[in-house]
Amino acid sequence: MQSARPPSTSAEPSSASSMTSLEERATSSWSDVVGTGSAVSCDVVVIGAGIAGLTAAHEILKRDPTVDLCVLEAKDRVGGRTFSTEMRVRDGKTETFDLGGQWVGTVQTDIMETLTELGLEVYPQYIKGTKYMQLGGERIRTYRSTIPNLGSWWGLVQLQLFIWKVDRLARRCSPLSPCRDKTISKLDGHTADSFARSHISNEAALEAIDSACKVIFGCDSTRVSLLHFLVDVHAAGGLTPLLEATPGSAQEFKVKGGTQQISKLLAARVGEQRLLLREPVTRISQEDGTVTVTTGTGRTFHCEYVISSMPPNQLINVEFRPPLSPDKQQILRGMPIGHLIKFVVTFEEPFWRSAGFSGEVVTGGGAALVDGCQSGPLCIVYDATSSTGSAALVGFIAGSVSVDWQKKTKSDREQAVVTSLAQFFGNDVKRYIEYQEKVWAEEPYVGGCPVCFAVPGVMRTYSALRQPHGNVYFCGTELATRWVGFMSGAVQTGREMAAEVLHVMRPGCLSVADLHLINRRSSKRADVQSRLRLAVEDDAGDWMWRAAAVTGVAVLLVWVGRRCLEGVLC
Repeated sequence: MQSARPPSTSAEPSSASSMTSLEERATSSWSDVVGTGSAVSCDVVVIGAGIAGLTAAHEILKRDPTVDLCVLEAKDRVGGRTFSTEMRVRDGKTETFDLGGQWVGTVQTDIMETLTELGLEVYPQYIKGTKYMQLGGERIRTYRSTIPNLGSWWGLVQLQLFIWKVDRLARRCSPLSPCRDKTISKLDGHTADSFARSHISNEAALEAIDSACKVIFGCDSTRVSLLHFLVDVHAAGGLTPLLEATPGSAQEFKVKGGTQQISKLLAARVGEQRLLLREPVTRISQEDGTVTVTTGTGRTFHCEYVISSMPPNQLINVEFRPPLSPDKQQILRGMPIGHLIKFVVTFEEPFWRSAGFSGEVVTGGGAALVDGCQSGPLCIVYDATSSTGSAALVGFIAGSVSVDWQKKTKSDREQAVVTSLAQFFGNDVKRYIEYQEKVWAEEPYVGGCPVCFAVPGVMRTYSALRQPHGNVYFCGTELATRWVGFMSGAVQTGREMAAEVLHVMRPGCLSVADLHLINRRSSKRADVQSRLRLAVEDDAGDWMWRAAAVTGVAVLLVWVGRRCLEGVLC
């Protein structure tokens, strides 16, 4: 068997152009190190060259560069669920735009620290001006504040009460063990939709919840487990920061030059000679302290430890010997991935800005435009203008609507998107430069986007996602405790698994901060029960919350009334 330890790491690329051929160089470099069909011996195998996997590899090598490590990636590129592409913009130039994961925020400390380390800059998401909303029917309404215009005072009150209810329940729904709380566990059979309908009667407010699920999970609210919805809210510190683009929220910033740079720069630091592309893992077996990883090309990799960053919907397809625990198998089978089509449209100028609009749209899709599709394609739209001023709009076709639209041709979708955008922004939209999209359901070895979500009835086994299987450890944004489903969650779990593996393999290379991280993870597990006791004790003061809710509703009604008198919400 050959050692996987490569020669000295080559210099890190200093420009986007030098990163472009990273995939080709990685493959050719490994062709020299590993012959076809040969077996490789190393210390650690990392599966997946997205942000989580490459973070784990990078963190290990930062602490001990002598570790024999290789990274296996099924696809022909790095980046996972991030994907940046060049598009034509004004003056015959091109600019990079994201068709995968895109946004970051100051509250997402893990990804922000990585961006700083890699020398990448961010710029704010444009949110100034009037926004559009089309929920509860085909009528288009506008609003300027963070309070949406549902066309109904009572609908707005119901929605706000529901948000408060969700935030309160989410505080008791720890990602480490969401079903420990008896009150929460009783809700495991609910979808986000069924729970919303038990508290909301206004159709526009219900569509607002559905739109939120489509953008968070890539699925309709009728499919996602209420408990998984609560877990994501818990991990974000509330429903509002999870959905908003205001300071301190999830969509606060974009990354200059695109987010796929993150994986490319991490791969360059790990060393392209440690990266092997087009190697889908098919089997992981363990015997006598040795882990053997087999890929679809017939290659085998023998190592002490494995860190897998495969998403749940792909991990379930891998053969494990011995098999995974029943709990882990159940949760993996109960976590399909979302269905999402992301598009970007470029223009000569951001004409919506000069007209006083932010570029933001929230819609249930509006009227059907073609046979076979239940509605128009749009769900959420944002201003995507680049840091250099190249005008663009970005949007999503999500959930069951995207399943329908995937059956149409790209030309059909392009025409429908432009037609729908024109309903909001006028005919200037039709003078666009270029339209590009990514149908994530067609992405090999991913199968969807943005995240795997739990269906009702499986959250009792959710904590099994994080449990190691012998010497096989797992990371990925679905396993995060902070910002589940975001790039920041991927960084968090990649860092944690790197520390966990080094702690059992080479503890002497860990810093005090690393040991604190491991101890904090252990104390979090131990502290779940005590925090749940505190949550139960909070119920003794439930009357205080109810009183506060009534007061809040009264204040909200007064505020809405004043805004209507001013003509803002009418």
